[in-house]
Amino acid sequence: METRINYFFRKPKFPILLDTGTELIVLRTAADCEARLPSLGLTGDPRPVIDARVEGFAFYPEQETITPLTLKKDWKKAEIVALYHARKRPEAPAYTRSLSARKLADVVADIVALVTADRAAADASARKA
Repeated sequence: METRINYFFRKPKFPILLDTGTELIVLRTAADCEARLPSLGLTGDPRPVIDARVEGFAFYPEQETITPLTLKKDWKKAEIVALYHARKRPEAPAYTRSLSARKLADVVADIVALVTADRAAADASARKA
Protein backbone atom coordinates (compact mmCIF):
# COMPACT_ATOMS: atom_id res chain seq x y z
CA MET A 1 0.00 0.00 0.00
CA GLU A 2 1.31 3.43 -0.92
CA THR A 3 1.89 5.83 1.97
CA ARG A 4 0.57 9.35 1.63
CA ILE A 5 2.14 12.25 3.41
CA ASN A 6 -0.48 14.58 4.85
CA TYR A 7 -0.24 18.34 5.12
CA PHE A 8 -2.12 19.86 8.03
CA PHE A 9 -3.30 23.42 7.30
CA ARG A 10 -0.95 23.97 4.33
CA LYS A 11 2.05 22.68 2.46
CA PRO A 12 5.51 24.11 2.95
CA LYS A 13 7.18 25.89 0.07
CA PHE A 14 9.57 23.42 -1.54
CA PRO A 15 12.40 22.54 -1.42
CA ILE A 16 12.45 21.70 2.28
CA LEU A 17 15.17 20.61 4.65
CA LEU A 18 14.22 17.80 7.05
CA ASP A 19 16.33 17.01 10.11
CA THR A 20 16.10 13.24 10.66
CA GLY A 21 18.14 13.48 13.84
CA THR A 22 21.24 12.08 12.14
CA GLU A 23 21.29 13.88 8.81
CA LEU A 24 19.65 16.66 6.84
CA ILE A 25 17.75 15.61 3.75
CA VAL A 26 16.39 17.74 0.94
CA LEU A 27 12.89 17.08 -0.35
CA ARG A 28 12.21 19.04 -3.53
CA THR A 29 8.50 18.33 -4.09
CA ALA A 30 5.45 16.79 -2.45
CA ALA A 31 6.02 13.74 -4.67
CA ASP A 32 9.57 13.51 -3.33
CA CYS A 33 8.12 13.47 0.22
CA GLU A 34 5.73 10.66 -0.74
CA ALA A 35 8.55 8.61 -2.24
CA ARG A 36 11.29 9.15 0.34
CA LEU A 37 9.79 9.80 3.78
CA PRO A 38 8.17 6.39 4.35
CA SER A 39 11.40 4.58 3.45
CA LEU A 40 13.31 6.50 6.16
CA GLY A 41 11.40 4.59 8.84
CA LEU A 42 11.30 7.55 11.22
CA THR A 43 9.41 7.15 14.50
CA GLY A 44 9.03 9.08 17.71
CA ASP A 45 9.30 12.81 18.20
CA PRO A 46 8.43 15.38 15.52
CA ARG A 47 11.30 16.25 13.19
CA PRO A 48 12.15 19.88 12.33
CA VAL A 49 11.48 21.01 8.77
CA ILE A 50 12.64 24.28 7.21
CA ASP A 51 10.92 25.38 4.02
CA ALA A 52 12.18 27.63 1.23
CA ARG A 53 10.62 30.68 2.93
CA VAL A 54 12.61 29.76 6.07
CA GLU A 55 9.44 28.99 7.96
CA GLY A 56 9.52 26.26 10.56
CA PHE A 57 7.37 23.18 10.07
CA ALA A 58 7.38 19.80 11.76
CA PHE A 59 7.14 16.27 10.40
CA TYR A 60 5.19 13.93 12.68
CA PRO A 61 6.32 10.43 11.67
CA GLU A 62 3.48 8.42 13.27
CA GLN A 63 0.83 10.62 11.63
CA GLU A 64 2.88 10.96 8.42
CA THR A 65 2.05 14.65 8.54
CA ILE A 66 3.92 17.87 7.85
CA THR A 67 2.45 20.90 9.59
CA PRO A 68 3.37 24.50 10.42
CA LEU A 69 2.24 23.77 14.00
CA THR A 70 5.62 23.67 15.70
CA LEU A 71 7.34 25.45 18.56
CA LYS A 72 10.31 26.38 16.32
CA LYS A 73 8.77 28.71 13.72
CA ASP A 74 11.59 31.19 13.17
CA TRP A 75 15.10 30.17 12.22
CA LYS A 76 18.20 32.33 12.36
CA LYS A 77 21.00 32.07 9.80
CA ALA A 78 23.51 30.85 12.39
CA GLU A 79 21.07 28.17 13.62
CA ILE A 80 20.59 26.78 10.11
CA VAL A 81 24.33 26.68 9.47
CA ALA A 82 24.96 25.05 12.88
CA LEU A 83 22.33 22.41 12.09
CA TYR A 84 24.02 21.71 8.75
CA HIS A 85 27.45 21.38 10.40
CA ALA A 86 26.02 19.08 13.09
CA ARG A 87 24.41 16.74 10.55
CA LYS A 88 26.82 16.76 7.60
CA ARG A 89 29.14 13.88 6.78
CA PRO A 90 32.80 14.49 7.69
CA GLU A 91 33.71 14.61 3.98
CA ALA A 92 31.03 17.18 3.18
CA PRO A 93 32.14 20.78 2.66
CA ALA A 94 31.65 23.30 5.45
CA TYR A 95 29.44 26.33 4.97
CA THR A 96 31.94 29.16 4.69
CA ARG A 97 30.01 32.11 3.26
CA SER A 98 29.60 35.29 5.29
CA LEU A 99 26.24 35.23 7.02
CA SER A 100 25.99 38.99 7.38
CA ALA A 101 26.00 39.45 3.60
CA ARG A 102 23.35 36.76 2.93
CA LYS A 103 19.58 36.85 3.15
CA LEU A 104 18.00 34.13 5.25
CA ALA A 105 16.37 32.45 2.24
CA ASP A 106 19.73 32.48 0.43
CA VAL A 107 21.37 30.66 3.34
CA VAL A 108 18.69 27.95 3.13
CA ALA A 109 19.21 27.72 -0.65
CA ASP A 110 22.98 27.38 -0.07
CA ILE A 111 22.44 24.59 2.47
CA VAL A 112 20.02 22.83 0.09
CA ALA A 113 22.71 22.95 -2.61
CA LEU A 114 25.40 21.64 -0.23
CA VAL A 115 23.22 18.77 1.01
CA THR A 116 22.19 17.88 -2.55
CA ALA A 117 25.79 17.89 -3.84
CA ASP A 118 27.02 15.88 -0.85
CA ARG A 119 24.24 13.32 -1.30
CA ALA A 120 25.14 12.93 -4.99
CA ALA A 121 28.82 12.47 -4.10
CA ALA A 122 27.95 9.87 -1.43
CA ASP A 123 25.72 7.98 -3.89
CA ALA A 124 28.49 8.01 -6.52
CA SER A 125 31.01 6.68 -3.98
CA ALA A 126 28.61 3.93 -2.93
CA ARG A 127 28.11 2.85 -6.56
CA LYS A 128 31.88 2.61 -7.11
CA ALA A 129 32.36 0.44 -4.01
